[in-house]
Amino acid sequence: MANVTTTTAAAILPEIWEAEVEFAAHNHRGFSGRIMEFQFTGPGDVLHIPKIGAISAAAFSGTVSYTANTETSVDITPDVSYAAVQIDRKADVRSVTSLGNVYQVELGQSLAQYEDEQIAGLYAGLSNSVGGSSDFSEANYLLAIRNLIQFGKNKVMMGMTPIWGVFHPVQWDHVLVVSNINSALVRGEMNGPAKTGSIDLAYGVNISFSSSVQVSTTARNMIYTSRAFAIARKQTPTIDVEFDADTLSTKIVASQDFGVAEMNDQLGVEYQTNAS
Repeated sequence: MANVTTTTAAAILPEIWEAEVEFAAHNHRGFSGRIMEFQFTGPGDVLHIPKIGAISAAAFSGTVSYTANTETSVDITPDVSYAAVQIDRKADVRSVTSLGNVYQVELGQSLAQYEDEQIAGLYAGLSNSVGGSSDFSEANYLLAIRNLIQFGKNKVMMGMTPIWGVFHPVQWDHVLVVSNINSALVRGEMNGPAKTGSIDLAYGVNISFSSSVQVSTTARNMIYTSRAFAIARKQTPTIDVEFDADTLSTKIVASQDFGVAEMNDQLGVEYQTNAS
């Protein structure tokens, strides 16, 4: 006696595709939203941010000496970045879900990651650097913060000025083993990093981890305040959709027009560590 099996009945057994999709993983955005932001519209392709130099006071000795600084500016030149897909009509009408909606989400994520990586690349202009080809250490971490306080002067007020520390994820375990960082008792918390795995604030710095951190032999982590860097937006992220009758397909282009620049060299410190 023969049984009906999945093999013999294969012609009438459907395969089901779920309408909910799983998107690719993207880097945590460690830098975007944590720097100065400017927007400008209308004519012009460069944004100039004036910088006023320091003027020194002196004891009066009978005559007044006048200071005439040659002032400078931070110049930001936006550029267009984009991500795009072209969807065949045949694929679109046969899909279990709207391909246009799905890919618009993914295109937006790719633009955001690109922006974050551009900001991360500003480490190259920083004058102050600590660390090297070694893992995270409390001593180097404190040295970086000291440099920020020393050179940032009145622009860095511990406990008042938000300070960000963005590290490559490969350093997570090296940060977590530092007792003064992981101890709930030291931090005055009920649930410390040793339990939660989340550090947040340590020595006045908001610590996060992101693969946007650039790697050039070593990981170029950064500790900085918001005024260290700036982004200028000429055009915020935009989605354009066009149906191409010649190819019976839908073109979807996500684009933005922005530029980034270092604004205050004294307000950022590069902290080099191993990248693996």
